[in-house]
Amino acid sequence: MNEEGSYYVDEEAGELVLKNEGVEERFVIEDEVRFDGSKYLVLIPADNDESQEALVLKMVQDGDQSFLSIIDDEEEFQNVRERYLSK
Repeated sequence: MNEEGSYYVDEEAGELVLKNEGVEERFVIEDEVRFDGSKYLVLIPADNDESQEALVLKMVQDGDQSFLSIIDDEEEFQNVRERYLSK
């Protein structure tokens, strides 16, 4: 099984773990934003390094599988950003 781009939730630590090319990065889910029928996760690095910015990923459903995707469309990203900041 290819684990590139996979993720899982470490329930004990309360963190979302992104795995890419064998490297794990841990994040805390800061918030969930729903926009135009889609769900987005606002992620903050778990190590609390304030020099890093939040990461926003889109939750995509493909049948019974779900995966996280970067947001390529600038307008879509700005709409999600505005919804998050207006909470």
